[in-house]
Amino acid sequence: MRPVKPLTSDEILAKLEYFCAYRERCPQEVRTKLAELGARGETAVQILEVLQGEGFFNEERFALAFAGGKFRINHWGRVRIRIELRRRDIAPELVQQALDAIGESEYLDLLRILLDKKREQYAGDPKAREKTALALIRAGFELELVFRYL
Repeated sequence: MRPVKPLTSDEILAKLEYFCAYRERCPQEVRTKLAELGARGETAVQILEVLQGEGFFNEERFALAFAGGKFRINHWGRVRIRIELRRRDIAPELVQQALDAIGESEYLDLLRILLDKKREQYAGDPKAREKTALALIRAGFELELVFRYL
């Protein structure tokens, strides 16, 4: 097997542009990919600056897209979204901004819909109320809200 030739900074930049264009990325993901491709030190910093300057990744844009997608598609609650954004080293004020972008009425509507689905799923089960509450709490909905609507 031949040894792998290291990538040039232009090749790394091209790969990262494609990586970032595919979907929204947080800075942490871009830094990780940069390290995987073998960029180190000053080269890595310069590539990050170019990508950020050209708008290939943006922490605020990522936070808003992530929160909206996980809420609308995966039906996650605010608690779980907050935890996942923090895991990705998103600034606390951007996490709050992303959570605020989820409309309160839309949020409560989804909670009610999921509550009805779980009630139906556990109909006839003596522990239906408990199982329903646990499922919604695991999905990231606030404890107080779950029990208020349960």
